[in-house]
Amino acid sequence: MPVWMVLAGVLVLALFFGNRGTRAERRLLRRMSRVQMPMQAADAPDWMPGSWANGQKRHWLSLVPRWAIVLFVLLAAALAVGGWWLWVNYQGYVTAAGLLILVTSVWAWRRGREARRHREKVLKPFFAVLRKIFSDIPADATYKQWVQIPRHLMGNDKDVSKGWRDRLPESWVERYDSWGWVAKMALTRKKLLKRPRELREKFYDCKPVAWYLERQARLLEQSELSVKLPPEAELGEGEQARLTGLVKRRVPGEWEAHWDHQEFKVVFRQPPKPPAKVLMDDVREELEKLSASKALLGLGTRGESICIDFDAETPHVGLSIGTGGGKSSTLRSIIAQMVRKGAERVIIIDPKLISLDCFQDVPGIEIYTELAEQWEAVAEFRREMERRYQVKRFNKDVKFPRWILVCEEQNDFAEESYQYWSEVKDKKDPAKPPVFGDIARVLFKARQADMNVVSVYQRLTARAAGGTELRDQYGAKILARFSPQAWNSLVGTTPRPKSSRHNGRAIVVIGGSERQCQMLFMSDDEAREWALNGREPLAPPVYVPIAEREAEALPEPVSMVKGEVSTLSDHQGVVHGQSMDKTEGNGSIPAPAAATTESDVHGGAGNVIPLVKSAQEVKPIIGNAAAAEFLGYEGDKGVKAFIKARQRHKDKNDGEDIPGTFQVGKYPAWYPKDLKRWHAKLPQAGVKEIAKQAVGK
Repeated sequence: MPVWMVLAGVLVLALFFGNRGTRAERRLLRRMSRVQMPMQAADAPDWMPGSWANGQKRHWLSLVPRWAIVLFVLLAAALAVGGWWLWVNYQGYVTAAGLLILVTSVWAWRRGREARRHREKVLKPFFAVLRKIFSDIPADATYKQWVQIPRHLMGNDKDVSKGWRDRLPESWVERYDSWGWVAKMALTRKKLLKRPRELREKFYDCKPVAWYLERQARLLEQSELSVKLPPEAELGEGEQARLTGLVKRRVPGEWEAHWDHQEFKVVFRQPPKPPAKVLMDDVREELEKLSASKALLGLGTRGESICIDFDAETPHVGLSIGTGGGKSSTLRSIIAQMVRKGAERVIIIDPKLISLDCFQDVPGIEIYTELAEQWEAVAEFRREMERRYQVKRFNKDVKFPRWILVCEEQNDFAEESYQYWSEVKDKKDPAKPPVFGDIARVLFKARQADMNVVSVYQRLTARAAGGTELRDQYGAKILARFSPQAWNSLVGTTPRPKSSRHNGRAIVVIGGSERQCQMLFMSDDEAREWALNGREPLAPPVYVPIAEREAEALPEPVSMVKGEVSTLSDHQGVVHGQSMDKTEGNGSIPAPAAATTESDVHGGAGNVIPLVKSAQEVKPIIGNAAAAEFLGYEGDKGVKAFIKARQRHKDKNDGEDIPGTFQVGKYPAWYPKDLKRWHAKLPQAGVKEIAKQAVGK
């Protein structure tokens, strides 16, 4: 006889006769239980047949007949023995079947967990609030008959945990960011993930995958949720408003109520989506009607215009748009509109080199692609802001021409800045690059000086923005192809909307409102034509590199100004104050305006301060004392500080002097642009200190 049959027989005998005791003992136990603690009937589970629920013991297992328990044990034993025999003879097939069963079980468990979570966190709480709105709902009613909310409308319901950067003290995070290997690892990670991300985007763009994603999006758009209404309900305006508000607060998306008084229910459907694409020809008339401070972003769900106003609640705009979401197109649209409306200067920081090259040689637009020049441009923007505040001390009503700082691909710019700063900074220097100090001042103070910032990120993180306090200064935030973590950190409202993969589809957050928007698409040619507004582009400037100037070693300085063009950086050739009107200045560059005088500064209300200076030959700065005075170092201590900084630069760069240094006689000399570029890399006040000063003021 096989061993397993013997074991099964012993198990059956133990179940029938084990621990049964004598008849007298059982009778005594029953009598004691009736006298001391009366037992109540057990609550049988729903799956148990009604004929079994006749016991008088407290646990529901006592209701199961003994023959059913024996049958279950025999089946379990047979399965165990059969599984052991299959494992011995067909080990490979059993392993594959076991893995398949494991994967299926995990999938079924996860689906069941999502259903339970949807039931406990969405349906039951919703029905509990519904009872408070309609008191006529019967007491024995359940959520199954009254509320129908599809689970896919809620998205991923699990909470997104905070990252480790959000949990650590800010000082620790700043110290971590200052380490050179952190920036190198970030750049390496970006390079390694570049190709996989491109392949992922190509996979999503494949016709079968794109068709499936579009089909899922259409099904989501056509989804609806329904709520049954009690026939006795009056359905006044208050009850309808409360129910509509409940749906909008609990379910992500925009919803419109459709009341069916015959069927006694209300069905909520999503409003029509924004247009699939918004072209220039669709909104050309609307663009012409906008005021000088407004820029059209796109069209909403009802075809309404969605705009930002740089003079109102959105002086600074932050875009957090994933790869392929339309960052460059949106940026082209904003820049072209503001230049056409009269913005005197748009300074573009473009680490990508080619994303905004359509604006090359457009009057009023400067593009910087090298890190050192980008730092200097941001510093010059900050100095102009401080100059305007000095003017406002004498005349608070003065109006300035608009300047806009456009920061493209800020994630890449931040990593390059961190890496470069870790290589050149001293131990006593602040952890963050000084360029973030300039950006901090601008974000906190530039609004009243008619200066604005537009920053573009693949993800607007605290590290890329220069700090959490800087990230919060953007009055308007535009999000597309965002992750749940990005929404929680930037907006933080619930329920969290779903990110669309439709090109150009974004969510615009201004104040407390969130609106879907199809962004305006401008091609390179359209953006350039709209920005030029009938004017002729500037002639390409002549730029003399530092190495060539050192090699020539001319006794007289070489002019860095092209013709009569007055520029912030002598390699761009931008004309300040050139008329935006098509009828003036076409085909020619106007003569430079007169220099700013005392009467201009102290002019009446509404006076526009001229910012154009007469073009003149660039003269070198000769000697340490003149260089210290030019950079703002005062007195003998300032000269000593400049000499010390110069010596420290030599120590860090193997004896090389400040870039662009040449000799005039026995004295060192520099051109102003080279000194400014070098001085921009020196440590300045950190972002944290600037934030405290701004809050204190």
